[in-house]
Amino acid sequence: MIRLTTILILAFPMLSTADDRLPQPDYHRQPGDPEWLASVVQFHGHLGPAVVAGARIGMIGLHAVEAKGYFDVEVTCEGPMAKPPQACFLDGVQVATGATMGKRSLHWVQADQILVRVKNTRTGRIVDVRPTPALMELLAAFKPQVKAEAGHGPGSKADDEHLAAVARKIAAMPDKDVASVRWWREGE
Repeated sequence: MIRLTTILILAFPMLSTADDRLPQPDYHRQPGDPEWLASVVQFHGHLGPAVVAGARIGMIGLHAVEAKGYFDVEVTCEGPMAKPPQACFLDGVQVATGATMGKRSLHWVQADQILVRVKNTRTGRIVDVRPTPALMELLAAFKPQVKAEAGHGPGSKADDEHLAAVARKIAAMPDKDVASVRWWREGE
């Protein structure tokens, strides 16, 4: 017996699953990858250090203020994020906290240093989350290879593999090596 969903998909291919209509990211899951990493890459499009760093810092902040995310948080990111790859950090924060530019719950302010302030809008609890020197070293470590031969340079396979390796290293770091957290309340 043919199922109705099969008939609908054959007759109306546009009614097939949403997965085949979403953009396909450049990502090949590896056995050690945490489950959340696929969501970050699906949103951002590829596995890079800045987006993973943003996700880690966003998760740390969300947990610290005991928020669920999406509708009970307000997030302000400060830092030099005017353009990629630094701006990719903001995509990671969006995925990790559910705060978005569209909902006006994610704000970005140009600054010299990275700081992510996460506020639980239900309780008023606020944290400042700053990357550790170890995380900043990893973010600064990636330098695209000079185009010495065909196939090398920004976007080359070697660069993409290096980006993914650094991103996976950031994903696996203990929270204490990723960020420092300072709690405070409004008015302090």
